[in-house]
Amino acid sequence: MKKKILSLTISLSIAMTLFSSTVFKVNAETLTYNETTINENLNATVVPDHIVLNWTEDPSTTQTITWRTSKDVNAGEVKYRVKGSTDFTTLNVDPSNIKLFSTVASDTAGSMKVFSVTIKGLQSGTTYEYIVGDGTNFSNISTFKTEVSNNSKTKFLIFGDSQSGDSSKPIYAPWHDTVQKAYSENPDANFMVNIGDLVEQGQNYQHWNNWFNAANGVINNIPEMVVQGNHETYVPSGGSSKPEYFTNQFSVPNNGPFGYEGQVYSYNYGNVHFVVLDSQEDEEAPSNDNFLKTQADWLEQDLSANKQKWTIVMFHKTPYYNKKTRNNPAVKDIFTPVIDKHHVDVVLNGHDHGLSRTYAINGDNYYTDYSKGTVYYVTGRSGNKFYTDLSNKTWDAFFQDTQDSPTYEVADVVDGKLTIKAYKYSTTNPAYSNSTLVDTLVIDKDNPNNSTSLTLNKNDKTKLSVAGSVISDYDVDVVNNKAYVDPSKIAEVYKGTYDKTTLTLTINSKKYVFASSDLLNNDASKVNLDALYKSGIDCKYNSDLNVVLIDFTGRVDTTGFTGFVIGSIPNSGTNPPSNGSNPSGNNGSSTTPSNNTSSNAGNSNNSNLTNLSSSSLPKTGSVIGMDLIIVLGITIILSGICVLNRKRISEKIHKIISK
Repeated sequence: MKKKILSLTISLSIAMTLFSSTVFKVNAETLTYNETTINENLNATVVPDHIVLNWTEDPSTTQTITWRTSKDVNAGEVKYRVKGSTDFTTLNVDPSNIKLFSTVASDTAGSMKVFSVTIKGLQSGTTYEYIVGDGTNFSNISTFKTEVSNNSKTKFLIFGDSQSGDSSKPIYAPWHDTVQKAYSENPDANFMVNIGDLVEQGQNYQHWNNWFNAANGVINNIPEMVVQGNHETYVPSGGSSKPEYFTNQFSVPNNGPFGYEGQVYSYNYGNVHFVVLDSQEDEEAPSNDNFLKTQADWLEQDLSANKQKWTIVMFHKTPYYNKKTRNNPAVKDIFTPVIDKHHVDVVLNGHDHGLSRTYAINGDNYYTDYSKGTVYYVTGRSGNKFYTDLSNKTWDAFFQDTQDSPTYEVADVVDGKLTIKAYKYSTTNPAYSNSTLVDTLVIDKDNPNNSTSLTLNKNDKTKLSVAGSVISDYDVDVVNNKAYVDPSKIAEVYKGTYDKTTLTLTINSKKYVFASSDLLNNDASKVNLDALYKSGIDCKYNSDLNVVLIDFTGRVDTTGFTGFVIGSIPNSGTNPPSNGSNPSGNNGSSTTPSNNTSSNAGNSNNSNLTNLSSSSLPKTGSVIGMDLIIVLGITIILSGICVLNRKRISEKIHKIISK
């Protein structure tokens, strides 16, 4: 009899526990992330959703939470408690932090309410549970954890472009798969970062609706510290604007330059100083370098005050790019001198959708010693969109194509050691059905010999690199330390022309005309490199690699230019040649992962942009609804009663069935 009573007691206790944790009206909605319809409420309801954690103040004692509801909700509150405790503390949202958000004219007409609240006075190193709502309708329970005191350990997830790839097809299932997988395998991550182009069309709310739904279960449990990309500025009618949808949905530190609120900021976590910049001059202030210079001035002040052991700067567009010819010269010219001056350890970029990391770079010189330069890391793509014209560039120590799979990175900082591991994961490519490690970068300041080795391939003969890609079957003529280049090789890369009779190189409708005095032995295929530079073509010579680099930036300044000297003393010239690294991060000889292309690579002749086909995928990270909890509770109670008297219950059930 005692056993029967004990069984019933346990059953009732379990059931009551289930009911006690669901005393509020909660959201039991099934989320979709490939939806193509949206209503006047932007699919918002009275029940909060699009819940996202950010930091605006000290991560060890505060937590900022932002969410949205339909426009008829006028009040907001957060209830929170230390995980494992019983009673919630309630904090009301200040009316000044409740915004009516309305779409732009060219988007589907609609509006919603956005709420934001910062909880202060929290205990460091503590996990909290929380719900948000209006006093009647509440979200499901989520958690957050404050930073521990005197922290020197940091773990965060990195996601490159998560956009759909087609503004008319807001497909975010690949983004859902990537972010959910990364978090499920790294539940101890302190936070996550997206390196821009979160969505395909930033001023189109359907894309945001799907993006938030896809990330549900992650961004409401670990903070999301966002970086803006160029696609955040795009409007449905064409063109671009300020990224209003982006800045209205994420709460970030308000410590950047005036006019860049929500777009430029910095914060500390552990012994790392993080900086976020806005690289979108072309979209927000075309041909106005002051847009970037204002940020560079602020960056100078910010980094001058930085006392952290590590510094990581994040912005979307790539100074050291993967695309065939698409470069970002203004970003490179204006941001990198400040980065060089303050020796930023790593710069995280997106935009190109490739996975790559450079040598340690300072002043366009390449080094094998991490203490002498900055690693520029292109973070791949976590969503549906990929390019087919990416390649391993002269400045890359590692490169891998991402046509065959989305990617994500996991960064760990432990005291003086930084590790970044890159993974491929795909639900459509069996080769990456599990998270597959493809690269590891280790920078160990305390024990440099443990760092991932970097080596430079110095060519015996001077080579030509056009848009970062070496022309393999061509050698530059060098006479008396002067280089002579065949302009037709440049024209081939840019799909331009070179007229040997008129000595005219035409690239993108612009003409570069040379004189006969610029030729070697009156040979039209051998033009002095100095003449190319003076004509406005960006030229450099890298003595470590013995490579002439040609690019078109429109930013050449010949003031004080005295000519190139080929064969000068190398900048670093230390280690033996190699190209790539072991995915495990081990030093020494290893087999570099191949520059994989997917089964879709055959489409490369049709377009440089390809989208993975959409599919109806399982919804992971979903929340148990109230109805399921009730059924489960009743089942448990009945099970306990059955233990008390199996025979009596059986007879009653039989009578009911007979009726």
